[in-house]
Amino acid sequence: MDIVVDANITVALFVNLPYSSQSERLFRLWRKQDVQLRVPALWPAEVVSALRKMISVGQMSSDDARLALASLERFPIQVVLPDPALLDLSLVWAGRLNQPVAYDAQYVALAESFSAEFWTADQRLINSLQHLKIPWAHGLGEVN
Repeated sequence: MDIVVDANITVALFVNLPYSSQSERLFRLWRKQDVQLRVPALWPAEVVSALRKMISVGQMSSDDARLALASLERFPIQVVLPDPALLDLSLVWAGRLNQPVAYDAQYVALAESFSAEFWTADQRLINSLQHLKIPWAHGLGEVN
């Protein structure tokens, strides 16, 4: 099984966020199921940006952020570089989601292109995808 995972779910493994426990449960389950985790090429930059934000608001130290990055390097996550077809699909998804930018759409397009599930902690994004009746999009609210 393939799963595309949003950066917010991975960051929650290293920063105490309201949904960290759900994120940890998912990663344990995925490890047991031996799933293939995939992310778009923008994922590493989003993770670094989120960690930097946590440093700037005093939720983590620079040393802890560096340890988190080192840990992520060992995660079994495939970073998928975009090709013209994936970029085009991202543009289409940004339009379907009525978004002025295509960051979220890259995750959704990647999931669609691999016939994968997509998991995110972004409730607004999940609401939009549910409105479009996308069955393979999941939010952390589904995790007990």
